[in-house]
Amino acid sequence: MRFFVVPLLVVLVGCSDPVPEFSKDEFKPGGQATLKRVNTRTFIHPSGNLSIDDELGFWNGLSFFKDPWVAAPAATTDRDGLGPLYNSRSCKACHSRGGRGKLVGEGVHSPMALLMRLGDKHDGLWQDPIYGGQLQSFSLAQFNQLKPEAKVEVSHQKITGTFADGTPYELIKPSYKLRDLAYGVLHDKTQLSPRYAPAIYGMGLLDAINSKDLLKQQDINDENSDGISAKYNWVPDVESGDVALGRFGFKALQPTLKQQVAAAFVNDIGITNPLFKQDTCTELQPTCIQAAVQSGHTNELEIMQQMHGDTEFFSAHVAVQPTRKLKSKKAQAGRRQFYLAGCQHCHTPSYTTAFDYPDKNLAGQKIWPYTNLALHDMGPALADGKAEYLATSSEWRTPPLWGIGLQQRIQGYQAFLHDGRARTLAEAILWHGGEAEAAQKAFINMTKQEREALIYFLQQI
Repeated sequence: MRFFVVPLLVVLVGCSDPVPEFSKDEFKPGGQATLKRVNTRTFIHPSGNLSIDDELGFWNGLSFFKDPWVAAPAATTDRDGLGPLYNSRSCKACHSRGGRGKLVGEGVHSPMALLMRLGDKHDGLWQDPIYGGQLQSFSLAQFNQLKPEAKVEVSHQKITGTFADGTPYELIKPSYKLRDLAYGVLHDKTQLSPRYAPAIYGMGLLDAINSKDLLKQQDINDENSDGISAKYNWVPDVESGDVALGRFGFKALQPTLKQQVAAAFVNDIGITNPLFKQDTCTELQPTCIQAAVQSGHTNELEIMQQMHGDTEFFSAHVAVQPTRKLKSKKAQAGRRQFYLAGCQHCHTPSYTTAFDYPDKNLAGQKIWPYTNLALHDMGPALADGKAEYLATSSEWRTPPLWGIGLQQRIQGYQAFLHDGRARTLAEAILWHGGEAEAAQKAFINMTKQEREALIYFLQQI
C-alpha cells in the first residue's frame, strides 16, 4: 500500500487549484470601514465605522477639499493663499466626486486634472531648472507679468490588434507637447510625464498597511523566477527626515498620506503647509517669487496644522464602497480567470492593516485593495521617460483595483492607467507589458466569454 501513496500525493499536489476559496470578507473590501451600502451619487462618503464625532471631523475636512482657494490677502483668511502658479483652485476640481480626473480630448488645453510632471530619464532627483518638477497651467490674474507656465497639446494615435479568437480591438496612444512656454524653453533633458488625478477613497487603509507586509513581496532580482520583480520606491519623509517606503502616487513618490496631502496642496494649488513651507517658484522665475511675497502669507503658512490635519483626516476616511454582484456565477468565473492569468502576483488581493496603526478606525482591518503598492516595469509602451527616485521611466506603482467598476456609474465617464489612455478595463489590460506581459497574453488568449467574465469580476470588486 505504501508504494502507491507517495505517487498519489504528488499527483494531487501537482493538480492543486491556484484559485483560492472565496471568502465572505471579500464583500467588504474596506473591512469595517467599508461604506454600508452602495451609493452611486459620489465616492465621497465617511468610513462605515466612524463615530458621530469623527463623522463631524470628516465633514469639516471635506470643506477644505471642495471649497475653492483665493489669492491672498483676502477677507477669507482660511481660504486664501492660492498660487502664485497653480493647477486648480480646489482638490475637488481635479478629483471629481472623489474619483478620477476628467480627461481632455485632442487639442490645446490648460488642464486641471491632467498633471504634467517634469524630469529626466535617468536621474530620479533631477527637475527642469526653469519649471521645476511639475508644470502649472494657471497663474494669479492680478500680476500682469506672471503667466501660466504653459498649455498642453494632446494628440492621439490609433493602434489596432486582434484577440486570439479573431476579435479585433483598438487602442489609443496619446502624445503631448507644451505650447506657449512662458519662461523659456525646456532643458534638453526634460521629459514630460502626464498623470491624471486618481480616485481618493481608501487611502487611509493603504496608509495603515504594515510596511513589513509589503516588503515581504519585494523580489527585485526575481529570485522565484516568475518573471515579476516587485520593488519599492524609497523616498524622503520630509517630516521625519528619513527615507521611507513610497506608497502614494503613480510612481510611489510619497511615503505617507499626510505627505501626499501636503504635496498636493503645494504643487497643485500653491498652498504652503506644515510639510512644504515654500512656494514652487524656481530661481529662474523672478515674477513668481515676487508675486509669492506680495500675495502670500509673508510670516505664516497658508494652511495651518489644524486645517491640514482636518484635510488629512477627511482623506483617510473616504470610504471604499462594498462589492456588488461578486457572488454571481459570472463574477465567480471572472475571479477564476483573474487568478489563472496571474493578476494576483502584482494586484495582491488582501491584507490585514497594522493593529498598532494610530487611527483605530483603520487598524486591524481585513481589506481587499488588489495592490502590492510596488513598482513594476510595465514595458516600453507605457514608459513616460521620467525617473522618480528609484522608479525608472517604465516602472509604475501597482494601482488598487477596489471600486474600479463604479467609475462610469458615479462619474459618468471612465479612464484607466496613469494618463487615462485606456477607455475600458479591457484596454487597460491590453496595455500591460514588461513584467505584466504574461497576464496580458493570457487575456488575449481567453475566449470572449472568459474575457467578459474577467471584466465583469473587476467591475464588482
